[in-house]
Amino acid sequence: MKKLLPYSFLLLIIFAAVVGFDVLPPSGYEPVFMLRSEMEKNVQLDEPRSVKNPGKIYLKDHLIFINEKYKGIHVIDNSNPENPENVAFVKIDGCIDIAVKNNVLYADNAVDLIALKFDENLTAVNVVKRVKNVFPEPVSPDGRGLSWQEKQAVPDDAIVVRWEHR
Repeated sequence: MKKLLPYSFLLLIIFAAVVGFDVLPPSGYEPVFMLRSEMEKNVQLDEPRSVKNPGKIYLKDHLIFINEKYKGIHVIDNSNPENPENVAFVKIDGCIDIAVKNNVLYADNAVDLIALKFDENLTAVNVVKRVKNVFPEPVSPDGRGLSWQEKQAVPDDAIVVRWEHR
C-alpha cells in the first residue's frame, strides 16, 4: 500500500497535465480575439481621435507618432510646435510598439511585424511588408496568459489582440 501512494500521486499529476487543470488565479482581464484575416485587413488610416491610453512616442522630422495601446498610432503634425495638429490615426489592432527608420514606420500588429509607408500628404497608408508570427500573443496587464479553457474555445485562426478589464 505504501508503494501505491507515490504512483497514485504521479498519476494524478500526469492526469492534471493532460486534462489541463488551470492553476492560474482568475484575472481581472479578458482576452479580445480577432481572426487573422480581419486583423490583417483592419490596418487603415482613420480620422484623428483624442489620445486616451498613450504608449510609446516617436519623433520623425516634423511628425510625432503616439502609440494608443492595443489600438493604433496617432499621427501629429508638429511643423508648428506652438500649435501641433492631430492629423490622423492609424488603426492597428494589438499595437503596443513602434519604430521608424528612414521613411518606414514599423509596428506590431498583435503577433505580426508590419512596415508602413504614408503618402506625401498623410492621406493614405500602405502595409509594404508583413512578417507573420514574430511576437508572442500579448499577455494581460496582470501578467496572465491564456488559460487552457480559453485556448480550447478559440478558433484556430484567431489571435489575441488586446485584453480588456472585466
